[in-house]
Amino acid sequence: MTVFWVTFLEWFASISALVAVLLTLTQMHGNRTHHAALHYIGQCDVALREPQFSNPELGKLDLRDHTFDGDKCQFERYEWYVARLVYSLDAAMRMAPFQQWGNVAKTQLASHRHYFASDYYAKQDYLKHYSPRMRRLIQKQRRAA
Repeated sequence: MTVFWVTFLEWFASISALVAVLLTLTQMHGNRTHHAALHYIGQCDVALREPQFSNPELGKLDLRDHTFDGDKCQFERYEWYVARLVYSLDAAMRMAPFQQWGNVAKTQLASHRHYFASDYYAKQDYLKHYSPRMRRLIQKQRRAA
């Protein structure tokens, strides 16, 4: 009878440990998803405040004169907008790599294809700041332009 209880307790402890591991992994996945979404939502807030940068077709981006709507300061703001977009998407893809953030990034980066394909962007050497996955996505935009 004692062997039965020892075996039962060992089995119960093993099952309990397995359940604890599964719950921990589920919680970690949920946290990563939450933080990835927060990064992207923060970027969406900026896009709502600066729709002309979110969709450069709403303004005139001149990569030769480094102006946006004829203004050099606005061009600088546009560049910071794109940098923030890339960093937030890069962070989301790293935090939740098995979710659809890559598809979101492809869609969002496509709006800035002209900028990414420019000689100006290439000379800035920004790509080394990003993850290999983000670099590949940006390079695809460069080739598609």
